[in-house]
Amino acid sequence: MKKIGGALLYWLFYAITGCIAILPRPLFYVKSDFLAFLLAHVIRYRRKVVHQNLANSFPELSEKERRHIARKFYLHLSDLILESFFLLHASPKRMMKRCTYTNNELLEPFFAQGRSVVIAAAHIANWEFLTTAAPLIKHHMLNVFKPVHNKRIERFLTRSRERLGGSAIPMQGILRAIVQYEKLHIPTLIGLISDQTPPPGNYPWLEFLHQDTMVYTGVEKIARQFNSPVFFCDMTRVRRGYYSVTLRLITDTPNELPENTITSTYMQLLEDAIRRNPESWLWSHKRWKRKRPTA
Repeated sequence: MKKIGGALLYWLFYAITGCIAILPRPLFYVKSDFLAFLLAHVIRYRRKVVHQNLANSFPELSEKERRHIARKFYLHLSDLILESFFLLHASPKRMMKRCTYTNNELLEPFFAQGRSVVIAAAHIANWEFLTTAAPLIKHHMLNVFKPVHNKRIERFLTRSRERLGGSAIPMQGILRAIVQYEKLHIPTLIGLISDQTPPPGNYPWLEFLHQDTMVYTGVEKIARQFNSPVFFCDMTRVRRGYYSVTLRLITDTPNELPENTITSTYMQLLEDAIRRNPESWLWSHKRWKRKRPTA
């Protein structure tokens, strides 16, 4: 009986999100505006976290300026939620129109050489739209994700991420997946979102947005292990619901660079992108919950 109830909830959620996804664009974003109001002023979703993160990251701004960024962030967050429904249901043609890529041709020489590439992305703009690159590139796309606790939600996310091609790979299985494709001589594009807080461990600390920040090194480790070029994914929002992506080469000789150079370059490029469009980053994430240990 419990399984039947779970299945009914699954399909009910699928039907409701489908109805939202097909709404005309103006009405779609009216709903998003209302959701933003609920998140910011009724539910007050992580308001203290958002305002504290902004205060620590932009001490040079006035309180009024930071509150303005916070208001725009909640609008952006509500857009992300409803746009995830759009990605789950929209036709491939409609999905492809929402995200443009300015210089994907930079990947082609590496495909010709049989080399996989690493794309270092972040929780900025709408990273879920990056799956629309799959039909446009020759590499097989591996979308690396951190599993969520709710397996039904994970089923929705996996379905959305694989609709246009490519494979959704959990973090713990990415090395095995790359090795399998390497054995088959299939160059892959490994998409990693690396701006989250790492678990306790031996990770480097860098200054990021005026704060001591522990950082993931997965991008650098994979690049060195497979001698893969690394690109930063510079994603911006053109207007509501529409995004643009520019690839910025960090290195095509990862093993010739000093340790942590790739990681620090990625973090600097990410900070530059955040400063250009501060409302587009995920400020509700508890990014600085770990503190650098004292000597």
